[in-house]
Amino acid sequence: MAEFVEKRCEDMIPELEQMERIKLFDINEIRSIAKKLKEFEYKIQRHVKCKEDYLRYIQYEMDLLKLIKQRRDKYAITHKKSDIDNAIKNKVNLLYKEAISKFQEDVRFWIAYLKFCKHMRFQNSGKKTIVKMLQVHQDKPKCWHIAARWEIEENKKIDTARQLILRGLHFHPNSQILLIDIFRLELDETLKNTENNENEMQSSPSKKDDDDMPVPLKKDDDDMPVPLKKDDDDMPVPLKKAYVIYKAAKESVEDIKFIVELLNIAKEYKAEQLEKKIVSDMIQQYAHEPLMWDTMARRELEGLVQPFVFDESIMEIDSSEQSTLRDRIIFCNKVYQTAVKKIKTEEMWSFYIECLLEINQDTENLPNLKKKLLQNALTQGHQAKKLKEKYYLHWIDMLSNDIKDENAPKKLEEILSSATENIPDCVSLWHIRLKHLFITKQEEEADSVFAKAIQILGEKSLSLWRMKLLHAQVTNPNKIEEIFQAAVQEPLEISKDMKPSYIEWVVLTKSIQAARKIYESLCLQPPMCLELHQKMADLELMQPEIVLKHARRPYEMATLQFGKTNPKIWIDYIIFEMKHGEAKKVGKIHRRAVKTLDAALTDTFITEYALIKANPDSIKLVS
Repeated sequence: MAEFVEKRCEDMIPELEQMERIKLFDINEIRSIAKKLKEFEYKIQRHVKCKEDYLRYIQYEMDLLKLIKQRRDKYAITHKKSDIDNAIKNKVNLLYKEAISKFQEDVRFWIAYLKFCKHMRFQNSGKKTIVKMLQVHQDKPKCWHIAARWEIEENKKIDTARQLILRGLHFHPNSQILLIDIFRLELDETLKNTENNENEMQSSPSKKDDDDMPVPLKKDDDDMPVPLKKDDDDMPVPLKKAYVIYKAAKESVEDIKFIVELLNIAKEYKAEQLEKKIVSDMIQQYAHEPLMWDTMARRELEGLVQPFVFDESIMEIDSSEQSTLRDRIIFCNKVYQTAVKKIKTEEMWSFYIECLLEINQDTENLPNLKKKLLQNALTQGHQAKKLKEKYYLHWIDMLSNDIKDENAPKKLEEILSSATENIPDCVSLWHIRLKHLFITKQEEEADSVFAKAIQILGEKSLSLWRMKLLHAQVTNPNKIEEIFQAAVQEPLEISKDMKPSYIEWVVLTKSIQAARKIYESLCLQPPMCLELHQKMADLELMQPEIVLKHARRPYEMATLQFGKTNPKIWIDYIIFEMKHGEAKKVGKIHRRAVKTLDAALTDTFITEYALIKANPDSIKLVS
């Protein structure tokens, strides 16, 4: 292995020498690069190959190539460009081929290599790689997709790309990515191959009129009117292939998200009649899906063409007259209003309000109408108990900033109260409600709400405790200790923050002696809190005169309560004795630690202890 590595390193010497000769890098930089390359070579030549070693090696070479380009631009060096750059590109090319050969199952290497070939314009290498990739990974639709994109973008061979996609669909008939590829390909071809696409996309006047008219009805055997099936012959010839593909895709994949994606592609290509077909099918088949209604409402907002609906009870809306922005917004809102009546879910309300929030971002046109619709929707969603937390937060923000409405403060309190009832586990809503009560000086109500909130939120209520403490510091300092005493009784998630804060507050407002008494009580009070011992130790060491008896106490308690699973507290104890206490106690503490710690942690402790003993000065940095 060593001989092979040395040979490869020798092969790199010419370009390294050239880099130094033309002053791209100085001698020290060249040595550093050579050393790094040699390290990578040894790693990839090990008996047990590692993917990450190849990836890091390739990334290093690409970064080096980028740095060379920057140096050339900065110092205007153009000499030996092809020799140096091509050598590195060929090296990366070789690394990719080796990696792919050794890790054929990892698609990442194939995809990354194709991107590299595309960037470096290695057309032949890319073409050969695609053939091999499809032989190895024909079970992965994405590989067929990548192969087709290569043919389209690099070789400009649309027919070859079509054949690849169709072959991929033979193996994966339900692959959404391949169905989308072939659908888009046919639409793209339609635009390219039609000299006057806009005229051909439209039917003759008579056919257009027929298309816009209601579908004629016939009577079945029971004299019940049913819609006649429209002949697909009214579809313009250039769109028929795309329409056939759409119908096949619709049958293969019954997913509203997929259908909406096909619709958006048709919209992108301005294929209005195809849009009508897709929308009509979508309305009939997916009336129970919130995304269908969201799509229809947003199409109303954009003023897009809508089809005639067989069953008027589905949509209940006639938007044929809409044209202005006001009309589009109103009809969009009507679709959502119909939707939330039919689909009474949080998801449907979220689509509705999200759209109105987007509409309200434009404050120049019809701001009052937009704001009114949003407020109405929020009110209705709240009454239906289907609003998410983020919409309540937005609504609260709206009411807080509404200085024109005299009823806004009263409405705000109502919403804050109802919001915490509808979403009782939301910390943010309780936080805002409590803050509002503090600001408006409703102390009794604030106490009641706080008690209710911490009971419901439990271990998630830390921010409420902090806010209550801050409020007490400003308005009623005499209550601070009472709040601390209540907080330290809470679960660990609360008490581990409050116990250290309580001790620190006592030292600052009373004395270290008072803090010691409280510490003796708290350190034995479950749940045990390591942060309490650490804070007390820090406070003892901050005193003008360190009393060893008291300063040692937190370390002892920490090792007793947490010494089995935490090597660091033993190291901290040893450092304390070495710096402030008695050095002769260090050996005893070491023996206790080795005996107490779990076997899996003993080695970690011994290693850290050895480092401190070898370099006692390091304890200044550690502490």
